[in-house]
Formats: sequence, C-alpha cells, structure tokens
Amino acid sequence: MLTEACGLRFGFQQEEAILDGLDLEVRRGDVRILGGESGKGKSTLMRLLIGLEKPLPDETGSVSGQVFLFGEDIWEVPRLRVRELRKRIGFVFQNNALVSNMSVLDNIAVPMRYHTDLPDDEILRSARRWIDNLLLTGHEDKRPAHLSLGMQRRAAMARAMAMSPELVFLDEPTAGLDAKNSEIMLSLIGNLRALSNVAILMVTHDLASAHFLGGRIHLLLDGRLRPARTYEDLVQSPDPRERELVRDDQETRFG
Repeated sequence: MLTEACGLRFGFQQEEAILDGLDLEVRRGDVRILGGESGKGKSTLMRLLIGLEKPLPDETGSVSGQVFLFGEDIWEVPRLRVRELRKRIGFVFQNNALVSNMSVLDNIAVPMRYHTDLPDDEILRSARRWIDNLLLTGHEDKRPAHLSLGMQRRAAMARAMAMSPELVFLDEPTAGLDAKNSEIMLSLIGNLRALSNVAILMVTHDLASAHFLGGRIHLLLDGRLRPARTYEDLVQSPDPRERELVRDDQETRFG
C-alpha cells in the first residue's frame, strides 16, 4: 500500500468536518481520480495524505482516523521520518509553486540537490532529460514568469518526477488550461505513467481524464468517498448529484 486513509474525519477548528469517516487506498500502479464539488475537501485530503496538513487533536471530535504513507502512520512518526517518506513521492500544486528567481532547469534540479549527494553534472543531466520528456526543450534557461501556464505546469511535473517517485499527487493539473494544452498535459501524464509505472492520485474537475488515463474515479460528496468507478459508469449513474457533476464536466470541456 502506498497511501491509505482509515476512518478519516477532519475539520478546521470548530467548523463542521469536511471529511467524515473517509476511507481510501492507493496501491502500486493505481490511477485514482478525486472528483466532486468545489471547496469540499479534495485538496485538503491530498495535503493530509502527505502530512502537509497535520490536524491537532481537540475535544470536538472533528479530527479522528489514521493516515498511512508507505505503511507508516505519518501523524505519529517523527517529522524527520515524514521528510524521508516524502522523498518517495512527487506533488504538483495547482499554482505550480515554482521558484520565481530560478530557471526552469534549476527548479527541476532543486529536489535532487536538496535530497541527494549526486554530483551537479549528473543532476543537470537528469534535469535536462525531464525537460525533454515534458516538452520544455529550449525553455530550460527561462524563469517561470516567462513561460505560459501550460509550460509552468509541465515544469512543475518535471520537478515532481525528478526523484523517480513511486506515487505522484496531482492537484488540478489541467486547471486554467485550454483544450489543446489540457490534452497535452493528460498525454504527458499518461506517458510518464507508462515510462515509470508511477501510481497517480489526481484531484480534478476534468472527470473524463479518468477515461483518458485508464483510471477510476472517486467522488467526494458529503465528506465521504463514493466507490471507485469508471467515467462511463458515472455518465449512466442513477444518482442526480453524480450526473450533475458529469454534466458540469462536459459543459466545461465542450462549452
């Protein structure tokens, strides 16, 4: 098991829990898509799964359950151990989180420089390989502000892959992209999965991407995850809320 949430209940301070008894498992080779209404906890769940959001126990019962990363309870192990476990994952934030005063090449090299003892020439060779893989050749010396949003997202993806992760978390990788760049991004994600057999957990409103990537969709509704299904299953769902999410997705894709 790469990551697992067991009976996860989470809320911010005295607010009503946004995750309410949630269970999730991601195994090697999985492609899991998290869909659902905006602002209902999908990105929070991803942050909890890698320890970027760590709940504080309180007396309201708004926090309970366990989260495991590579079999270890990341709310119980020392912070240094959590950092070690994170070396085995990649994360692409919706805002890309690139370092503004660094070139694309140096942004991609950051995790290798920080987490390995590799000589710099080897690090740069590896970074350039990911630049080629993510269709950024010729842009490696540019700073993020001089790139299109699609290129920034691809640079963030290259950085996430630099440490050869076993599991990659993607937070809305096609958000803000036009149809052409969305297709390019999904194609690249599919290629990376085929190249490295990395498992993927992706938050997205683009539910049809599950069909493109061969993944299965969990809808987060009322704080709980619905069972994993294909996009085709959701299109034919008897549940009006599920059909509405699919209809919203289709309207976004096709106008």
